[in-house]
Formats: sequence, C-alpha cells, structure tokens
Amino acid sequence: MTTTSTTNHDSDALVFAHVIFRHGHRNALDSFPNDPYEDEAKYWPEGYGQLTNKGKRQQYQLGQYFRRRYGKLLGPQYSVDKVYVRSTDFDRCIMSAQANLAGLFPPTGDQKWSDEILWQPIPVHTVPWRMDHVVGTGRPFPRFEAAREKYLKEDPEIQKTLADHADLLKELTEKSGEDVKTIADVFYLHNVLWFQKDKNLPLPDWAERAVEPNGIVERIAESHFKVNTATPEMARLKSGFLIKEMMERFTSKIFDDLEPDRVLWLYSAHDETIANMLNSLGLFEQHAPPFACSLHFELYKPNKNEHYMQIFYRKCNEEYPEPLKLPGCGDRFTMDQFYDLYEHLIPDEFEKECNLR
Repeated sequence: MTTTSTTNHDSDALVFAHVIFRHGHRNALDSFPNDPYEDEAKYWPEGYGQLTNKGKRQQYQLGQYFRRRYGKLLGPQYSVDKVYVRSTDFDRCIMSAQANLAGLFPPTGDQKWSDEILWQPIPVHTVPWRMDHVVGTGRPFPRFEAAREKYLKEDPEIQKTLADHADLLKELTEKSGEDVKTIADVFYLHNVLWFQKDKNLPLPDWAERAVEPNGIVERIAESHFKVNTATPEMARLKSGFLIKEMMERFTSKIFDDLEPDRVLWLYSAHDETIANMLNSLGLFEQHAPPFACSLHFELYKPNKNEHYMQIFYRKCNEEYPEPLKLPGCGDRFTMDQFYDLYEHLIPDEFEKECNLR
C-alpha cells in the first residue's frame, strides 16, 4: 500500500510527493586550533565533511524505504517524467542522492545494462551554493543577514543563555583555542567533538563533558537550529522560497498542468534544511535532525473534486511515521488551509526580497 498512515483511507490516491532528506553519516566538518586530531589524512581519510560508508548505507536503505512508500506511485522502473532529484552543491549531499537512488531504482527489465552491477545512473541536479536561494540558501542575502544579526543581538533568551554560561564559553575557548562567543560557535565546536567521539577517538575531560548527551553544551548547540527561522521575516526568507516552489508544483498537479507530470520530487539537503522548514511551519521540537531523516509533503486525491495534504517527519527507521498536525487543521488539510496558515511565509521574487528595505 502506498499510503503510510492509518489516517488515510485505502481509496485515497497519493498523487504527488515532495521529500526533503538529510544526507547520510559524514566526517567532521573541520578542526579547531588545539585539536589533537587535526591531521585530516590520518583521522578523516575521506576528507572533512565527506560522506562515510555508513552514510552511504543509510542512504541506500532510505532509498529502499522510498521504494516501499512510493513504489505504487512510481511504477517498477525509473522514468525521467516521474521523478526529479535536486541536491545542494555539497559532495555529501550529491553522493547521498546517488546512494539513495541506487536503493530506490535498482534496474529491472530493459534498464539492466550490466550483469555485474545492479545499479543504473540517474540524474542528480544541483545549483552552485552561492547561487542557490531555494534549498542550499547560500546565495548572498543582505536582508536576511541583517534580520539575523538584529535577532542575535536583541533576543533576550539568547543573551541570557550567553550570560548564564559565560564561564562555560570561557572554558571552551581556553581548551579548544577557538574563540567561542556565540551560539553558532558552540554548535560548530560541539559538532567536531561529537564526530570525534563517534569515531571512538579518546577525548580529554573537558571535551567528554561537552559531548555528554542532554548536557548543557548539547542543548546550547541544538538551539542553533532555531536561529535562522526564529522570526516570521527570517522564516520567510530562509524557508519561504522552498515552500513556495513546492506549493506551486502541488497547485499545478491539482490543475493538471504540471509538465512533465511528475509524481515525486526529491531534495538531498542538510539538518538545517529540515530544522528550518519544521520551525518555519511551527512544527519544530528542538533536536538535531538525524542523518538520513526525511520530511515528506504529500498530496492526496480522495475523489474527483478534492485534494488534501499531509506532512510526515521520519526521524529514524519508522515504517509508518505519524502525520504532523498543523495548528487548527489537524493532520489533514487542504491547500487553501495551508495558504491561510502560511501565506506570510510565501515570498516575492528573490530580487525583490533580498535587499534591505
């Protein structure tokens, strides 16, 4: 069965889905001045930030899950007219998309081109990071940067967190050699240490305390995931272009003018992409989105005249994740209801939105 929630009736046809997923397990992104494991070639042979073999397996398994979830919708074979794949312009995301597609579309029938490997090449599209304002959001954006800087300076909760833990920040600075002054500084240092712990590298006492599960450093680091979409304006500028793109595509599907008439659109992205989207929609509970998690926006057609949407967040290996509930709408809602709730998040053209007003 294609649908994955008991709230859906068997007769309700899934007609289109957008799925945003985080890349698989990777290496640490970087080092810090006093890092005993800064030798990249020795400790991170794939390279900083690169996908690991564990990450490849995670994505292959996620692709197999997509096959189970969307197999009826897609049919048994890959078709360029049914699926489109976009990745942010990072190696780990492009490679994750490729591993995912290996699980989703193992070649069958006349698509088998080799007796030695059960794999087929499938296009993965990307946009250079500094030109991407939709998925990667690396494009220069003065208005967003100004709004973010203002929020970081003026938000009382952030200022209280930094003041309450000034001694901790001082210790992290002294021990790491990194200037740890902001929420982002804590996030990136914690991230490096977490990966060292994950790799079973011995850590000094201060670093062990820093990566303690549910400890204060982890909690401060996780609060970083709310920063980029903390206000309606920032949410509009950071997540709005992706929301707009998906909703316009859903609308075209409903009115039978989507060309090509695809049924699945995949985005290979990052933990921040997932967190930003959930927080923009008011659905985020503070946590670090795990590797290979996926956020599903699905469009159903129960009869000739009606459509409804559902959103699912698959954190781990749930076969049947529960649908998320939108404020005042529950877990099933029309496009009109979605727009009524989130019209403020839908931006104008990028060129009109990006500059300071």
